[in-house]
Amino acid sequence: MAPMPTEALIWKLQGNTHCKDGKYLKAIECYDEALRRISSEEDALILLLNRCQARLSSQQYDAAHEDAMAVLEMDATNEKALFRAGRASYGLQRFTRCRFYLAQLEELYPGNKAAIKDIERCELRSREQAGELDFASMLDEAVSKQRSPHLDRAAYIGPIKVRKCAIASHGRGLFTTKAVKAGELLLCEKAFATAFATDEIKVAADANHLKDPNSDGFEWRLKLRAELAANTFVKLIRNPSVVSAFAELYPGPDADEEIDKDTNLPEVNDLTYEYHWKSGHTPDDLKAEDSGSIGIWIWASYINHSCYPLVRRTYIGDMMIFRAQADIPADTELKFGYISCLEKYEERQKLLKKWSFQCDCQVCVAEKVYSHKKVKKRSKIIEEILQHFEKNTATGLEVYTTLLDALDSTYVNLPAIEPRKALVGPIINLISACHSDGLATQVIELTLRMLHALGFETEITASSFKVIRWGFMVDEVIVALANMSDGYAAVNPTLHNDVLEVAKTAYEIMCGERVSWATTYGSDRRGKLGGTAGIIEDVVDGVQGMRVV
Repeated sequence: MAPMPTEALIWKLQGNTHCKDGKYLKAIECYDEALRRISSEEDALILLLNRCQARLSSQQYDAAHEDAMAVLEMDATNEKALFRAGRASYGLQRFTRCRFYLAQLEELYPGNKAAIKDIERCELRSREQAGELDFASMLDEAVSKQRSPHLDRAAYIGPIKVRKCAIASHGRGLFTTKAVKAGELLLCEKAFATAFATDEIKVAADANHLKDPNSDGFEWRLKLRAELAANTFVKLIRNPSVVSAFAELYPGPDADEEIDKDTNLPEVNDLTYEYHWKSGHTPDDLKAEDSGSIGIWIWASYINHSCYPLVRRTYIGDMMIFRAQADIPADTELKFGYISCLEKYEERQKLLKKWSFQCDCQVCVAEKVYSHKKVKKRSKIIEEILQHFEKNTATGLEVYTTLLDALDSTYVNLPAIEPRKALVGPIINLISACHSDGLATQVIELTLRMLHALGFETEITASSFKVIRWGFMVDEVIVALANMSDGYAAVNPTLHNDVLEVAKTAYEIMCGERVSWATTYGSDRRGKLGGTAGIIEDVVDGVQGMRVV
């Protein structure tokens, strides 16, 4: 074999040095120059393999795959080329193609331990694409990567499809392709691109804010948006094969498009989600306003808004999870709340202005016609209930029942159309107090009242408990059902497991998984019937010491 031409060799050695230093883009330039100065196939093979590795390291997976293919055309059994073709395919989440290369590698080089490890990893990703998701290990991985939780996972696209909505102004939406049950996993999507705000970035931005009285104190959010735009652009430039999926999000030339005055880029509110990745295994982890994370999820970007959502969104690392929070017929549009659906009508419409639309869901239509007198009456009743709570004295349930009836009377439509959200706070406090006092029957009755106030329909016999219609979902439903299962354990143990299973399904809906149930809402967490009030203070607040008789 003739030696490589001197000039080419110099460029090659410079490229190798840059690779060792982690300067992969410079290394690629050097290998490009070296390739221009050689003529032999042997030299080309060496340089292409080197450039392939540099491109893999810089996440240029399309180009890395091309280099590997060029080598395989010269040497169909080249070990490094097969391995790197598999790695490039894996980076593009094309796991079937990855497995194809690795199968050849395993057959030709059975002693390649890295290939065997990659085969196992690839098979895990293929199972995840089929819906076999290990949420326990997913949570562990997210916790282990807290500073930048990019999970090594595949996306699962469930029984959903994208199509045009019946109302033209709603654009496109996500629809079910078959009937699904409450709790069913519809989507577990890996972020297309993300940006994470470290504590250091926030502290630096806040320090700058102190110098600028006109700042809103959240400069790090602007920096985060700019970083996300840059990360997205880099990914598209480096991997042309992913452009089409991203470009499909463009709504068309007739769509309204505003320019962000801060970044001078098109507004991307319809594409991005600010999120707080899950590390503490509780629903309230997802409510932090200063989440410090932002990203783009392709499939999730098609979901439209409703203040009475059919799906619940949650996160583990950079994986976005959607589960059905009701039994949903086939060919039904899926919607979730872009904002907190517990806010008052006027506040919700104000928050939705950033997406340039006004919600006309069934809840908004019902609440829009509220008179000032009715709102004032509701507020007065809630204030009266709170006054009883704050006294922390023994109070007969009949007093609260009368007040709850009065609160219920301020609603006009059926709960299935207009959920009684105002009843949730008072009832969950009563449930917690009754649970602490060992009043099993009252816990059951109050939980049923909350469920029915939120539009749930139940079927209860001596031997079974079923939810035949799921209503408006809030975190308090989980607490109520968990306490209700304790109540039934005391008065009718036959129904305990049925109610506990419904509680776990509700938890799965709200949190995306149920493997963390025991550490979040297990009996040790919520306390025992007639014992301590437990430590679920995020949802139930200020009831210790209140007695109900």
